[in-house]
Amino acid sequence: MTKILAFSILSGIALVFAFPPFSLGFLAWAALVPLFLVLETQTWKGGFSAGFLAGFAFNLGAVYWVVHSMFNYGGVPVAAAVAVMLVLVLYMALYWGVFGALYTFTRGLPGIARLLLIPAFWVALEYARAHILTGFPWVLIGYTQAPYPALIQVADTTGVWGVSFVVVAFNASLTFLAAGLLFKGSDRKASFLPVIVAAVLVVSMAAYGAVRMKMVDGELPQWRTLRVALAQGSIDQGVKWDGRYQQDTINIYRKLTEDASNRQARLVIWPETAIPYYYDPEEVKDGQIGALARSTATYILTGSPAYNYNPELNKVTYFNSAFLIDPKGETIGRYDKYHLVPFGEYLPLRGILPFEKLTAGIGDFTEGQGPVPITFGEASIGTLVCFESIFPEIARGHVKNGATLLATITNDAWFGRTSAPSQHFQMAIFRAVENKSFLVRSANTGVSGIIDPVGRVRNATGLYGRTAIVDDVGLRQGPLTFYTVYGDVFAWGCSIISAAFLALRKKRVS
Repeated sequence: MTKILAFSILSGIALVFAFPPFSLGFLAWAALVPLFLVLETQTWKGGFSAGFLAGFAFNLGAVYWVVHSMFNYGGVPVAAAVAVMLVLVLYMALYWGVFGALYTFTRGLPGIARLLLIPAFWVALEYARAHILTGFPWVLIGYTQAPYPALIQVADTTGVWGVSFVVVAFNASLTFLAAGLLFKGSDRKASFLPVIVAAVLVVSMAAYGAVRMKMVDGELPQWRTLRVALAQGSIDQGVKWDGRYQQDTINIYRKLTEDASNRQARLVIWPETAIPYYYDPEEVKDGQIGALARSTATYILTGSPAYNYNPELNKVTYFNSAFLIDPKGETIGRYDKYHLVPFGEYLPLRGILPFEKLTAGIGDFTEGQGPVPITFGEASIGTLVCFESIFPEIARGHVKNGATLLATITNDAWFGRTSAPSQHFQMAIFRAVENKSFLVRSANTGVSGIIDPVGRVRNATGLYGRTAIVDDVGLRQGPLTFYTVYGDVFAWGCSIISAAFLALRKKRVS
């Protein structure tokens, strides 16, 4: 029993180190082996327990930052914040538990069949977590490979799910090999074939990546370029909505924008809710922000809360929005965030649940109309507001609808100096690769940066630096990627294979 506990927890902890802030992505290729060895000896109930324990250890280490956000900026007592975090961790651990049970069902099958089924189960469950309830596809195992561009190019066909599949398959092959050497009665010779197949998968993935990177690098010189600046104001969340600091905030972004203009930036991007009051196009045009756009002759993309008033219904609706201001100071584009953060930007089941929102903010927001790019001149910007950047389908929707540049604006001040800002930035790398598009990211307190279409980070800030990054980025052209056009076909395939296996197994048992 002690070994089962130790091995399960070891896998969970090892995988924590594969993610930021440690970013030891190579650990992911063997982190699951201790857990898988345990699963080789368990019934389905034991498999569920071992998987759940590993998932609890991992998710506790991966999303502990929830307590920081709720306690420091949401006004939630620390005990309640810990309780909410534990509920989230327990929920996420359930998927690991289900995986552990499913893993045990594959014993007795040929090694190659297991090598395909086990990662298919994992991907199906990651995909389910990304969509059940409001979805929370945070720290998917494929993201651990973000530091290795050649290994993630397959995401332009399979999405992040394909990278997850290969990483888990390799873990499974190592497990079969270790079990063949450690467990009596195992067929040692048969355990070598899955390792060979898994190694071929990894090599093929890397080869595809090398070819795609060379191909894209060859195309980039033909892309039109746009000189973009990312303004990182580093406004502390504790004063962000204090009216006494509004002018200080605008002064900070004025200085950063003037500096960017002096470096010939044509588009300056401010973070989510950089304007700390409700946006009014006429007031902006006639006020100091409009004057700034005119004096610097730049376009400004900024986040701001906004509202619409319906006089017939006497109803006000609030939005978390992005606005594009042209060099004349006029507002020429708007995007309303449409995948909102539950309990942070709105309260699900209001009137039923016995509590209010878990973070402090302006009010309940209303979802926007979907991924609609903002077009100006030769560019079309697909804007991802904060939380939206972790959902592949939103970035994909923007590009499919004509976006030539992806832009993330976010206020990660909620996370402080925890691992969350780096985890959040890591996921954005995949949005660039999936759609073979430049992605620029402006974050209030960091991480701000520029990511090229193959996932290389050209430039990035640290946390809490007040600075502006200026660089030329390409506006994507040419055919859309397979992933942009067809989406999560690979994840659906894994889900269908998993469901078919369970249905056949149930039929045999009955």
